[in-house]
Amino acid sequence: SAMKLAVNMAFANRQVILHRIREVFSEVFHKDPQDLGIRMVYDVAHNTAKLERHLVKGKTREVLVHRKGATRAFGPGMDGLPECYKETGQPVIIGGSMETGSYLLAGLKSGRDTFHTTAHGSGRTMSRHQAKKQFRGEKLQKEMEARGIYVRSASLSGLAEEAGAAYKNIDDVVDTIEMAGLSKRVARLSPVGNVKG
Repeated sequence: SAMKLAVNMAFANRQVILHRIREVFSEVFHKDPQDLGIRMVYDVAHNTAKLERHLVKGKTREVLVHRKGATRAFGPGMDGLPECYKETGQPVIIGGSMETGSYLLAGLKSGRDTFHTTAHGSGRTMSRHQAKKQFRGEKLQKEMEARGIYVRSASLSGLAEEAGAAYKNIDDVVDTIEMAGLSKRVARLSPVGNVKG
């Protein structure tokens, strides 16, 4: 019950964030967010524990799947998928760093050995503390904006924590996920704007 409450809070929090984004775009462009085409495409919670039915030693069993640092990646045709994803498999968003971009993938049937679980991000190579020692937020912001990536941050030290070099190479992570048969790439997303709270 506590996990369900936490997941519901996460979904509600992201709805509020999306609403605020719509308000800002509406204010800047003087148009209704609907007319601007701003809508949620997909939302998923990660770092959860959930009762699911999976094949274990030849028998279908109900198991508690705890996905820490991971997200669900159900393959095409699996029970539990909304009808719109039955043919393609579940969307999987693999976040990279604010400098390198992210990926959209789709779950595969071959992911059954991991209970259809895949990574939800590229993962850090250094702690936030170490990144703040190694990088300067102001320099990072200027370098990113010179490459066409616009950044807004509550603090420059907070920005330094998220330097691209503090994360694993997103392309290598996605290559590994595909080779393991957990999910397949659909699109690579390049950053144009970042908001760091």
